[in-house]
Amino acid sequence: MSTPAVFGVYGFSDTGKTTLMVRLVSELTKEGYQVATVKQTKKSISMDTANKDTWRHHQAGADLVVFSSGCETDFLWNDALTTSEIIKRIMGFGCYTIVLIEGADDPSIPKIQLGAGKKRSNTITSYKGDVNEILALIKKELKIKPSKPHLCITVNGKNVPLTEFPEQIITNTIIGMLGSLKGIQHIDEITIQLKR
Repeated sequence: MSTPAVFGVYGFSDTGKTTLMVRLVSELTKEGYQVATVKQTKKSISMDTANKDTWRHHQAGADLVVFSSGCETDFLWNDALTTSEIIKRIMGFGCYTIVLIEGADDPSIPKIQLGAGKKRSNTITSYKGDVNEILALIKKELKIKPSKPHLCITVNGKNVPLTEFPEQIITNTIIGMLGSLKGIQHIDEITIQLKR
């Protein structure tokens, strides 16, 4: 799977950015696309709370603090990252077809404007309330069919793009080898991590 397509939405507060993002994510995931999202703001705010354990870890000097609970895992990176750095790290978590960025300002990212205001660089359209129009535009830009990735390979932190033929050969080889091992009856998902 290749690098995901990236689209941004932007506009003043209360123009419906989050509402549009939620509708896009809902529709795209229903159609089989793998979606990651980013919320960006120019405000210097933190999700962390003063005097909580994770905040104290940062205060002690940790650059990365991970909060893990029974329902989620949160990574708190103690530094601002560029959009490209954020996307690179997202790709380390899995294979995504598309990354949607609320509040996008990076000039290289195609953007959808909500409401009035100064157009940002690389604005491809303005949202007029028709989510299907935006979905059609995004899907046209994707130029790929939605499909669940069967195989995602990351080497040295970079995703290795696979066409259908090598993906099928590698998948069949791994399933064949592991399926012959004692105690393995049925294979739905395989995770292999190799460090040298």
